[in-house]
Amino acid sequence: MIRFKRFPFLVLFLASSVGLHAAFAEDARPDDQRSSNTLDFAIAEFWETLDGKPVTDSWEFADGEVRLVQPRGGNGSLVSGPLPPNFELSWEWKIDEKTNTGLKYRVRRFGKHLFSNNYLGIEYQIIDDKPTSLAKGSTASIYDLVAPEHEKVLHPAGQWNQSRVVASGHRLEHYLNGQLVASAKTTGPSWDKTIALSKFYGSQDFGSPKPGDRIMLTDHGGKAVYRKFQFTAIDVAPADLETPIATAPFLGNAMRNSWADQDSIVIWTRTTARPDFVADGKAFVSVSRNDARKLANETDAEKLLRVQLPEGAELSEMLGACPGAPGRVRLMYFPGKQRYALKTTEWITTKPESDFTAQWKLKGLKPDTQYAAIIEAQSLDRDETTAVVRGAFRTAPKANARKDVKFCITTCHDFIRRDDGMKGHKIYPTMTKMQPDFVVHAGDIEYYDKPDPWAMTIELMRFKWGRIFALPSNRDFYSHTTSYFLKDDHDTLKNDCWAGQAYGSVSFEQGVQLFNEEQFPSLTPRYTNVRWGRDLEVWFLEGRDYRSPNSMPDGPEKTILGNEQKAWLFKTLDESTATFKVICSPTPVVGPDRDNKKDNHANEIFAHEGDEIRAKLATIDNVIVLCGDRHWQYASFDSEADLWEFGCGPGSEEHELGWKPGDERPQHRFLRVAGGFLSGELKYAGEEDEPRLTLRHHKVDGEAVSEFAFPVKTE
Repeated sequence: MIRFKRFPFLVLFLASSVGLHAAFAEDARPDDQRSSNTLDFAIAEFWETLDGKPVTDSWEFADGEVRLVQPRGGNGSLVSGPLPPNFELSWEWKIDEKTNTGLKYRVRRFGKHLFSNNYLGIEYQIIDDKPTSLAKGSTASIYDLVAPEHEKVLHPAGQWNQSRVVASGHRLEHYLNGQLVASAKTTGPSWDKTIALSKFYGSQDFGSPKPGDRIMLTDHGGKAVYRKFQFTAIDVAPADLETPIATAPFLGNAMRNSWADQDSIVIWTRTTARPDFVADGKAFVSVSRNDARKLANETDAEKLLRVQLPEGAELSEMLGACPGAPGRVRLMYFPGKQRYALKTTEWITTKPESDFTAQWKLKGLKPDTQYAAIIEAQSLDRDETTAVVRGAFRTAPKANARKDVKFCITTCHDFIRRDDGMKGHKIYPTMTKMQPDFVVHAGDIEYYDKPDPWAMTIELMRFKWGRIFALPSNRDFYSHTTSYFLKDDHDTLKNDCWAGQAYGSVSFEQGVQLFNEEQFPSLTPRYTNVRWGRDLEVWFLEGRDYRSPNSMPDGPEKTILGNEQKAWLFKTLDESTATFKVICSPTPVVGPDRDNKKDNHANEIFAHEGDEIRAKLATIDNVIVLCGDRHWQYASFDSEADLWEFGCGPGSEEHELGWKPGDERPQHRFLRVAGGFLSGELKYAGEEDEPRLTLRHHKVDGEAVSEFAFPVKTE
């Protein structure tokens, strides 16, 4: 029977041929109920099937009992109409041996992304197990979320047990035979961690009360009988509505990864003083380009900061600020849906000298596997979770695997030229829908030498990294996507930079260290090649760390790659058996480029090494260069070297510049001066067919504006 306790609404349960519906009359008093307004749990009209139809013959309703007599192994569950979400509910039950059933409450749909929009809710688990079982799937547990706190009184299969649930605001309690067995608070970082490690990850407000919530009797196999339901709607105590006060450290930059191969990857995170950036912060003092050039000769870091801040302001108050904070972090990860294979790292304490960042080099991973990754943060003074974030990554397939692969490449981002407001860059939701196996950011991820602020100090450089990766679209994409981050001039120090230079108070060597070891997943040396299956191998080049000064006369000694990296590149290309060999470079090799540029192999200033590289690549079949750096999209072909190069273009609609639309040179096979990205897709049409690699330029909304298929068909 349904009863009311301190609940200011009268619930009318109206049975119809298609199910049960609830209505609320605000003027009715709890004691003004009549039998016609009450519906018993133990009659068929109270329930409906999961697809909204009347109850089938899998269930019997007689003698005040609800009997599951013909189990259908998951397809026979029943759901009620809407009920008050805050309640006390008690009932009795008995089951046959090997039965798996339960009662779910606060049941609702969470969208197609979660179990195809099927009904989900908190489950009071009922299963044939032992009183000593303390698993998250044992009787009276909060299924898959909270295990029993201690051994319980559980009568064996065939005997009656009594259960009770209290669901009051954020407080949940499960009782078995009069004993409190499991409890939880459905809010705060600890609950976030619980959800992140569960099958319900991706749900919003799972377990919290919502109008329209339902109750479900589950059929997971085996016979069961229920009786003596007592449902009491309750007022919620103020304490049960309280949400814990959020305290630092947070994980405002979430996580990112790089350098994935078949069995390893590097994961990065940072503890922050805020859960997100300052969206309503102060604007920086405007400093002109000419004045910035003069400031660049200044070495006083405090002066370089103060001249760009409004009077009395702190950097943490500025628009986009996501300052760091001390704490400790650990990483949990598991393959696919195999949460039983969860691995947990030791805690790492984050420190101000490394901008409160932490990294993990994971080894022994499975190839061609999607992993879940969860990072937990705690403060240094108490053993209590303060923030949790969940992401994902994929490892490369085995080198001999015949495997379709999809990837994207982008370049040229910064905070001030984002094109999607405070969300970030439009390309990230677009690429998320494409579900690439990996993405390459080919450098110029942020611009130190652009205004608001001009980042001429380590502190300001760190500010820019915290800001751009706190943009929600950017942060979320890199938290869930296998990535390779290359470095170029603007995110090393300044335009066209090389070793020995300085930008304000920061040396080139400090800029290298900041990127390579602090703000991005580390790798030594910072170049590598990764086989993505039988027919695709990808090379990732380092274009700043080993280069000669631009001002050095051109000749055999002048280099961008350095002798060791170049020897490695040539050797590994010669050794590769992959059908397609894709070289990801932060700067062009073919071009054409602007006459005033002086820092890449498409320029005359590095012509000797450029000719050497192109001549070598001409001896190897199916080599394709993908590059960043340029603020326009292009496909070029060097007929002498039989070499294709694709420039992905800037990752923002606000960042296209540097080339005149329509100025097509003899090398060009495609030219578009606009923002977007490049995608690649290796695909096998059939079991016996050879693979095809298709490269496409896209607008920021994903629309394809070019298409090139390899190997190129000859007439």
